[in-house]
Amino acid sequence: MSAVATETIAQITKLVQAKTGDARASVHSIEVMPGHAGFSYGFVLDRSDGGEPAGKMVVRIAPPGVKISGPADIVRQAKIMASLANTPVPVPEIFWYGDEVEFFGRPYLVDRFVESFKLGELDLPPENVKRLARKGIETLAKLHQLSWETRRHAFGDPVPLADEMKRLDYLLDRDTLDSAVVARAPELRERLRSTLPRQARLGCVHGDFQWANVLFDREKPVALIDWEIALIGPTLLDVGWVSFFADRESFVADNQRPMPLSPEEIALSYSQAAAFPVPTDQIRWFRAFAGYRFGVITCFNLMLHRRGKRPDPLWEETARSAPRMFERGIELLG
Repeated sequence: MSAVATETIAQITKLVQAKTGDARASVHSIEVMPGHAGFSYGFVLDRSDGGEPAGKMVVRIAPPGVKISGPADIVRQAKIMASLANTPVPVPEIFWYGDEVEFFGRPYLVDRFVESFKLGELDLPPENVKRLARKGIETLAKLHQLSWETRRHAFGDPVPLADEMKRLDYLLDRDTLDSAVVARAPELRERLRSTLPRQARLGCVHGDFQWANVLFDREKPVALIDWEIALIGPTLLDVGWVSFFADRESFVADNQRPMPLSPEEIALSYSQAAAFPVPTDQIRWFRAFAGYRFGVITCFNLMLHRRGKRPDPLWEETARSAPRMFERGIELLG
C-alpha cells in the first residue's frame, strides 16, 4: 500500500469517526473511483456501535491548489444533491460535506455508493436500452418540473440565457485559437443572438445531462451524477445538450458513437413526460446552442492542448468535428 493510500485512509477514518461519534469506526476496501473534477475514493465504513450510516460510500475531495468554484466547488454539489432528496429525481444519498481543514484541507462530500451501470456497459437488447433511455429522459422532465424557487439556496440565483452566451465569448474571442477549427462559429453566434428565446422556461438544470451521467439498474435510472455545472436556467439547455450528442449530423463520420435515442425520440419522450408546454422551435434553438457551446469548448481546449497548458490528445480528434458542429447549428436555426 502506497504512502498516499495510507494517508488517505487515515484522513477518511478521522472524518467518519468525527461524524459518527464512533471512535472505533473503521474503513476498508478503499479504491480510486473514476472522475475528473478532483479525487474520488470508494470505501466501506464499519461501525462498532451498529449505527447508520454504514456500508459502501464514496468520498469526493476538491483538487488541491485550485480556486473553489465551478467543478471544484464540492460543497455546492453536495447542497444541490441534498436539495433533491426525497423527490422523483434520484441522486446519491448525501451523508456529510464541508470544508473543515482538519480532514482533507479542502472541501469534500461523502455520499452513498450506488450499485448501477451506465448505458453501453452491459450487453442489453437494443429495445431494453431504448426503454431505459426513455426513462432517463422522463427523469430529466421530472427534474425540470421541480420548484426551483425552493432550491435557490443550493443552485444559486437564476442565470439568464444571455449570460450563458457571454461565458462562451471569453473562450471564443481569442487570437490563439485555430481559425480553421473555429470556422463558422462567429456566424452561428450571431444567429443565436438574433433568435434568442425570450420566454424560455426556468427550472433546475443539470447542465451536463448526457448518458455518462445517468446511472441505471435494469428497470430505471437510480442516480443522476456530476452536478458540477448545475444551475437555475432555461430547462431546455439540458434537452439541447443530450440531443446534440445524439445528432449524427453534428459529427464527422468516424467521430460518431452509437446513441440509444435520436434527437427526435428525445424530443418526443421529453414532451410526453413534461407537465408543461415544450415549444418545438425552442428545442431546435437549444440544440444549435449546444453545438455552439461544445464546439467553442473544443476550440479552447484544443488551444490549451497544443500550447502544452493542458495536454490531452483527445481534443485533436474531437476538433475534427468542430466545424461541422457550427454548420449544423446554422442548419437547425433555418
